Amino acid sequence: MFNLDDCVAFITNNASKQMENYFNERLTQLGSTRVQWIALYYLGKNKSISQIDLAKKMNIKSSTVVRLIDRMERDGYVKRVKDSNDRRITTLELTDSGLNLRKQLLPEGEKASKVFSRNITDEELEVFVNVLKKMVDNINE
Repeated sequence: MFNLDDCVAFITNNASKQMENYFNERLTQLGSTRVQWIALYYLGKNKSISQIDLAKKMNIKSSTVVRLIDRMERDGYVKRVKDSNDRRITTLELTDSGLNLRKQLLPEGEKASKVFSRNITDEELEVFVNVLKKMVDNINE
């Protein structure tokens, strides 16, 4: 008989929520959020990126990215830049303030990752990641 407490999806969902809450609480203390941290990560990794591509990388809806970027632009962390060859195209770039915030917050991801993987060997972590990837591949077959 099916037991929800043994269901891999239920277990990983609960674990993910706990990790998300832990990370978000830490970032909130620093005046940011997990979603903003993810945006800062990808905006800094790409000198210039479209809102659509950012939404895909963040795995969130385009409308959600628009609201996020609106707030980040209002706060002076990001700017929208019109393409000089095609004004219909707008890309996103971090401002100096955004780059500074990214530099300040980026290490928090590594700190959280270390907390989450404490007492887990590299081999165990590698197996875990590979199994999760296979599960996602199973969904997409």
